[in-house]
Amino acid sequence: MSAASEELKYKDEKAIYGGSDEVKEVTDSEKLSEYEREEYLVRDYAHDVGIKVLSTQDDPTQPAFTFRFLFLGLGLSCFGSVLAQIYYFKPQTVGVARLFLLLISYFLGNLMAWAIPRKGYFRYLNPGPFNIKEHTALLIMCSTASVSSTASEIVAVDNLYYNNKLNAGLAIFTLLSSQLLGYGFAGILRDFLVYPTETWWPTIITSANVFQALHYDRTLVSKRVKMFWGVFLVVGIWEIVPQYMFPVLTGFSIFCLIDNGKTDWMRNVFGGASNNEGTGLLAACFDWNYIGGDCLWVPLKTQVNQDIGLGLTYIFMVALYYGNIWKAKNFPFMSQALFYDNGTQYDQSLILTNNAFDPVKYAEVGPAYFSASNAWFLLVSNLALGSCLVHVLLWHWPEISGVFKFANMFEGREIDDPHHNEMKKYKPVPNWWFLIVLVGAFAAAQATNYEGHSGLPWWALIVLLLMCFIFTVIYGYLASITGFQLSWFGSGFFQMIVAFMLPGKPVANMYGTMYGQHTMNQAMTLLADFKLGHYSKVPMRVTFFSQICGAVVGSILNYIMLINIIDNNRPALLSISGTRLWSGQNPQSFNSNAISWGALGPEMFGRNGTYFMVPVALAIGVFLPLPFYVLHRKYPKAGFDYIVMPIITQYSAWLTVGINTSITFSVLIGIFSQYYIVSGAIDGGTQVMIFILSFAVFGASGTAHDFPTWWGNPSLDAGLSADRCKAPVN
Repeated sequence: MSAASEELKYKDEKAIYGGSDEVKEVTDSEKLSEYEREEYLVRDYAHDVGIKVLSTQDDPTQPAFTFRFLFLGLGLSCFGSVLAQIYYFKPQTVGVARLFLLLISYFLGNLMAWAIPRKGYFRYLNPGPFNIKEHTALLIMCSTASVSSTASEIVAVDNLYYNNKLNAGLAIFTLLSSQLLGYGFAGILRDFLVYPTETWWPTIITSANVFQALHYDRTLVSKRVKMFWGVFLVVGIWEIVPQYMFPVLTGFSIFCLIDNGKTDWMRNVFGGASNNEGTGLLAACFDWNYIGGDCLWVPLKTQVNQDIGLGLTYIFMVALYYGNIWKAKNFPFMSQALFYDNGTQYDQSLILTNNAFDPVKYAEVGPAYFSASNAWFLLVSNLALGSCLVHVLLWHWPEISGVFKFANMFEGREIDDPHHNEMKKYKPVPNWWFLIVLVGAFAAAQATNYEGHSGLPWWALIVLLLMCFIFTVIYGYLASITGFQLSWFGSGFFQMIVAFMLPGKPVANMYGTMYGQHTMNQAMTLLADFKLGHYSKVPMRVTFFSQICGAVVGSILNYIMLINIIDNNRPALLSISGTRLWSGQNPQSFNSNAISWGALGPEMFGRNGTYFMVPVALAIGVFLPLPFYVLHRKYPKAGFDYIVMPIITQYSAWLTVGINTSITFSVLIGIFSQYYIVSGAIDGGTQVMIFILSFAVFGASGTAHDFPTWWGNPSLDAGLSADRCKAPVN
């Protein structure tokens, strides 16, 4: 193995254990003998992380289903689901930080254990010290709720672009059915994607490690508590400055300050502090809302592949635009909307009759176009999907092949895993429970499709769910062993498939994409939570309840918050670039893709279409992993196995939407730091303050209260974005 590969492996191992003094439970090399260093060294990630990093200890007498679990689980589920929906309409779409939910629930749980009496009837409310099982169970509940589901995009698009405000009950059941279909898949696949040692789910190792450190290693708790609250408070207060008072700090670009809003090319290349502004090249970001805490703990191997992709993004975005590929200069540098040839926004209502494509009207109106950056995003989505499929089949076919033997799903397998062996003392969740959930969700999906006039026939839903199940196996396995997940990049494939199945029906395309993409993503999220429950020895039936309850709470509050934000910020959500505080980029993109694929598929992506290469990219992506696989087989020590093409390709279109000034700092911080507790505190302080500001001054609940305009808070009316570059087209 090359020196570079050895260094990369060392830093990845460091990342798993924690690369700072405050998470050095077992890796202080100055205190370990040579034998002990060998004992704790991670060589085979899946096995060694499960045994050496995470303890298999368990106390069966500890209660998991407690009042504290229910109270905090429901409370944080409400908070997380509302915050997730707020973030959905922000210029930079981020998720609610799991580490923050984990740490804040720890402190609240211990507070309840201290404050509630333990005598008399109160002993049922406070059965003893706050323990790891109830803590993990409530985190699983609130993290399940803390998402903005793809179904909410359909509700938003129907409201914003079709003036169709879905009935509340219909909308909520649509959200819930899409959530629980994925849950049914996850339950059926437990034997293959949860219980085996090799499916170790790197994305939740940090959470599992922190759980065990907080509950098993009391000597470090006081230090962690002080560090967490110190960072939490400082970052929370600081966020008021870049978010509200001094927005220039969200993207401090010396190039933009020199240019001061004069030139387009300077904005496109170096600007990025406003939504859909530019690539943000070399900008300094002092706003943790955009940097996020992920860069502090994601394994370095993954980050290096991400960074390669990000470098390619800068090159391709600028080359496509200034090379005038796809008539790029006729349209904004970045946008998720559809346009006429002259650059004005496309009016989709002029080509639809009863929400279906009308060729006569289209002949009068003319073709539609994407911005070059959005077209590149669609193309790269297919590249990533194709390369991910082949990468898993090349490297991991023996491990996943058993899933496709139908009998194996219901007979169960003998699995010799230390954590799974410990879990055998608890009552399992029978497969028929998950089958009931799956059948019930399927029935609800069919009913809401019919009542909501989606245009998606019953047979199409069945075909899409079968495809989704296969992809869940393939991409779920990759996520379980590498931590990499295609997330929303899978939507392009399902949009394309539904376009071939149901041409000319954009609304049906949206629903089909939801049941394909979101069901797959939801299944993978829930599979990871199953593994987290295993690592913390939460009884499986408690985990089952936690996830179902979180899905129900999340669906209801997703809808309530979504309607509230749309009603109060409709003009901003319908504009091309939105404002610094609110953006409709997500529903706008979802709608544009539904129109382009669902209504205009043959015209835009067919053999003679402008974007013919987008579907072809799926086939090209299939070949991308092959050279590195062949080279690795020939030169196994050269480090070619560290090149993961699905990650590189996915991140090659990462800067085509949103606010991009955070990239420089996140890359540098990610390379030199691996601080888990600090990550949770930063995300926590940031997200609590965003929650407060959204309702207090940003207009989430009514009228916005803008901070006075000054040099550090430039006005869009003056033609300046937040970093004082020329404002993007709106």
